[in-house]
Amino acid sequence: MSNDDYEIRYPINAVNIKKFAELLGKTPSAVNDMVENQKLPVINLRDPNKPNARVGERWIYLPEFNRMVREAYFNRPAEERDAWLKWIGL
Repeated sequence: MSNDDYEIRYPINAVNIKKFAELLGKTPSAVNDMVENQKLPVINLRDPNKPNARVGERWIYLPEFNRMVREAYFNRPAEERDAWLKWIGL
């Protein structure tokens, strides 16, 4: 069984680029570009025994990403933000 065969069933605060891409429906390459352009909240993981080593893995910090999405959503004009409610008749 590989790591990709596991289903995540518990709250988690960070995921690697591949999993984040899967969650968003983007390619890992597209997410990597977002990371390189500092568009995502990233945690850089390094080997603690090699403090001068290059970054080993980059993980996306989900609570901050979710906060940014909520802020972007609620900063939209109410008529745009609530348009889907009107569309479904609520």
